[in-house]
Amino acid sequence: MLSAVVAALAAGLVVYSQTIAFYGDEGFHLLAAQLIQAGKRPYLDFFYQHVPLYAYLTAGWFHFVGQGWRSAHLLSALYTGAAIWLAAGLVCALVREPAWRVPAAVIAALLFGLHAGVIQYATVGHPYGFCLLLMMAAFRLTITAVHRERAWWSAGAGLCAGGAVASSLLAVPVLPILFFWMLRHHQVGDRGRKAIGFLAGAAIPFLPLLWLAAQGFRQTWFNILEFHVFHRRDSLPETIVSDLRMLTSLWLESPQGLVPALLAAVGWLFSRDQTEWDPTRRAELALCVWLTLGLGILAACALPTHPAYFVLMIPFLSILASVGTYAIGSRVWWPDRPAWVILLVLGLYVMGLAKPAYQMGKDLDVFMNRWPSRVDVAREVNRVTPEGGEVWADEFIYVAAGRVPPSGLESFYPYDLRLLPASDLPIKLVPQSQLDTWLGAGRFATVAIEVEDPRIEALGLARRYSGHSRVHGYEIFWGRRMGDKKDG
Repeated sequence: MLSAVVAALAAGLVVYSQTIAFYGDEGFHLLAAQLIQAGKRPYLDFFYQHVPLYAYLTAGWFHFVGQGWRSAHLLSALYTGAAIWLAAGLVCALVREPAWRVPAAVIAALLFGLHAGVIQYATVGHPYGFCLLLMMAAFRLTITAVHRERAWWSAGAGLCAGGAVASSLLAVPVLPILFFWMLRHHQVGDRGRKAIGFLAGAAIPFLPLLWLAAQGFRQTWFNILEFHVFHRRDSLPETIVSDLRMLTSLWLESPQGLVPALLAAVGWLFSRDQTEWDPTRRAELALCVWLTLGLGILAACALPTHPAYFVLMIPFLSILASVGTYAIGSRVWWPDRPAWVILLVLGLYVMGLAKPAYQMGKDLDVFMNRWPSRVDVAREVNRVTPEGGEVWADEFIYVAAGRVPPSGLESFYPYDLRLLPASDLPIKLVPQSQLDTWLGAGRFATVAIEVEDPRIEALGLARRYSGHSRVHGYEIFWGRRMGDKKDG
């Protein structure tokens, strides 16, 4: 039964990833992987505000299976499906009551796999799915390592935890929490060797970052740390107010936030029952609590935060919530009928999917066409662009067209931020004013720009180019008129 549930969830995630899945920030990661495959280096050759492991692994995946959003989405969905299996298997091992072992594991799988954030953000070209898998693997290896004499188990736990952090800084709490928990609950073998093994394993995924930092420390430091600390927000008070509204909506007004949070609180209280849990199981559930709190607090302190950031705490929250459901069902309601408890919890939980599902149903054609429409735009761009001609477009069009952007135009993200003057930035980034000058002068062989962009009229793009077409909400201009400048 558990295998069937997990397989169904994984299959649903794969189908969603190939049809509807789309996230506005995934273009950064997919384009970064495409640029790496073309021989460019993050930070040194283009702006990339994330740690590099996921981009390098995705570039390797592209090398073997081909570039494209579908292959990246498929990989993320498979990562997430494997993470669900690890979380459900852990609950199956934790619960002592035979009648509740599989039902509790099924609840954990459903709370994990049917979470709206997991469906939306862990099935796209983003590190979330990869981090979910690595964190669950690190958790399972850590709780095993304390009972094993050899240090290979702790080294594996460190490797997975370090891989998660080297793919997303939102996973940073995982490393210290797992490390100190392992030392605190060590039982057999040499504690020092296990600590060294964990740290050595954790260091391996950071080798690409160290290699890049050795070639350009200032650029690397700015991209992954200084940018996030000083340049991600305009006004701190406004950011805090906006974040509080978002947190209230996410955790208090949605069944998908409130139901698992309340059940997790019950699970934490129940885990302290010494008659139900032996010391080892209580310690493992306490580790779930620490990981949930650590990941949640860091996500809330991102300033500005985003619902996607809280996806990383969902597996550990789901484990605790399944224990809470087991506590309520076995002690209060239907102790011999776990299926009724599953249906009740699932019914409350999926209410959180009703509103987005209804909206998606009304505009299903739009949701299913977000990536395919950009592929059509990219196909038109490739058709009208002469060989060797420069193209200006957004990241999605570059990815779909398989093109390398002109130097300094690899990222759109900083253009809306109030950064330092371009001359003071340790990154290759064309400022917005310079880009507008180039667009107005007709520098690019082809321009693909959204139809509502005011620069179409302000810069007179229709006068600069002889060719024009409209494809899925994009205006495409090509064929520079005589007399226009080719260079900025």
